[in-house]
Amino acid sequence: MSDFKKQMDQIDIPKSLHKRSLQGIEQARKEQQKSQRWLPKIITIAVTLAAGGFIALSIEQGGTNNHQGASTTLVQEQFSSYIYWGIAILCISIILLITKRKIESGSDKVKTLGVAAVLILLLGNSALFLQHQLVNPLVIPTSIEVNKDEQNGFEIRYITNHNDHRYVKFLQADDVILPIAYFTSKQDNLINGFYYPYDTYQSLRYQYIRDAYFQADLSEIEKIMASKDVYLILSDDAKIKAPLSLNFYQNDNQVPHQSFRASRDQDEHVISFILEQDAVFDDFYVPPLLENQIILKEFIVNNQPFTSKNFPISLKKGQRIELIIQFKDSPFDMNASVGLSGPDGYLLTKVFSQVYFTESMVKKVREMNE
Repeated sequence: MSDFKKQMDQIDIPKSLHKRSLQGIEQARKEQQKSQRWLPKIITIAVTLAAGGFIALSIEQGGTNNHQGASTTLVQEQFSSYIYWGIAILCISIILLITKRKIESGSDKVKTLGVAAVLILLLGNSALFLQHQLVNPLVIPTSIEVNKDEQNGFEIRYITNHNDHRYVKFLQADDVILPIAYFTSKQDNLINGFYYPYDTYQSLRYQYIRDAYFQADLSEIEKIMASKDVYLILSDDAKIKAPLSLNFYQNDNQVPHQSFRASRDQDEHVISFILEQDAVFDDFYVPPLLENQIILKEFIVNNQPFTSKNFPISLKKGQRIELIIQFKDSPFDMNASVGLSGPDGYLLTKVFSQVYFTESMVKKVREMNE
């Protein structure tokens, strides 16, 4: 081995050949560095295009669109808020990595950080905006009591995005179709067949509450009550489910009484009745849609507390009974009667409530619809 090495050392390499070899090595190194410099540029272009597309999506969703249909919500139907944030965080991470390398390579630090900050803010705001956008309007669960008259009117409230100017054309329940009814005072303000923005109120950052008013005769009311599914049909023919419960007012079999109401707090109501005849009660009456939302916490007779486990209970004329009713934290609009029922009739009082419009309320309605 040592002899071979000595022989190699004795070989005389011409200076011109040695110089060409060094030049070739240097040229190869430059070519390699040149190709590597293109890599961050390609990544930068790709990330910029991805970020620009993501931001453009939020701008398109946020733009005014009076005829927003299924095609404009296709992307939202495919992606959840977690994916929006995942895409945004991925883009932000790559932007930070590129920013670091550009600063290390000698780029202007202030300009590079400024561009990165603008891109990060745009991505964050876009993800936040898309996270709060609704694919379709959400109908607030509603329980309404109607009389057995020839004509009844009722209102359904629904939540919609600020940019979604679609309007309700009619209500559908099996073969019943009720066109939306407009208030006479608003006829002069109709725009394209509906009264946006005059039917909007209680605005949040991203959504409005809007109302749809309908009128129905007795036969239509009965068919809606018998229907399993009720829908609101929008101006683009989109169909959204309406959790609606219609019930007839139990005014033909009520126990004569005087009623008084006193609220303890936002979640509890105290209702007092003084009976004008003897009666027996064996259940707490509440409309079907509200069965799990309004609970009889206890009732008090002659200063003695009872619960529903003590049913049936017999009361005498002139006795006072207090019902302590608890409302669960659920988003329901209601115009209904609650109270006691039994073989002698109903002991009822009207409860009217519209849920307060907050972001947590929108979240709860959204979860219920999902």
